[in-house]
Amino acid sequence: MYRRCVSEKSAAQQRQFESAMLELMKTSLFEEISISELCRHTSLSRKTFYRLYDAKADVIYAMIDHALLDAQGFVPDESVGSGGLHKFLAYWKSKKDLLDMLQKNRISALLPQQAVQHVMHEAPEIVRCFGADSEYGREKMIFYVTALFALVQDWHNQDFDRSIDDLSAMMMQLMTTPPVKEPLDI
Repeated sequence: MYRRCVSEKSAAQQRQFESAMLELMKTSLFEEISISELCRHTSLSRKTFYRLYDAKADVIYAMIDHALLDAQGFVPDESVGSGGLHKFLAYWKSKKDLLDMLQKNRISALLPQQAVQHVMHEAPEIVRCFGADSEYGREKMIFYVTALFALVQDWHNQDFDRSIDDLSAMMMQLMTTPPVKEPLDI
């Protein structure tokens, strides 16, 4: 577990560890990176590390959570169309290094997992729009959030081969069209 920072200094230190982890993971796998190496790369002490995190993996969780929080304040440039999906896709395209690192280390599943947790705890307005208080509302929200991030990861894996306009149109169609024409007899 990582600590939520209460001071600008500790928040800056946490971001230093996250940046160092991302930089080190460009050339090494996660399991090859030691806490000592992270501390050397940041010029911060092990004591500081353990004041902020319980374990090395917590740096990854913090990095993903902070990316999810930063997404809310992301302002795309004028080349990105209007609308929430355009902004969402532009933001995640800008996070290519993070997506590369998750893919390289075979931990991409953490992104949708943390996104669901983030939405449930940090974005009650999204939970409400799925009718989380209704039958299957929570499950519907989990389904759509996970699906959106699976599509982002696939888009990343395809080297962002589709335009943001094309992908957002396809995503909108998927979200507004029933997945099957007739119920399946299971």
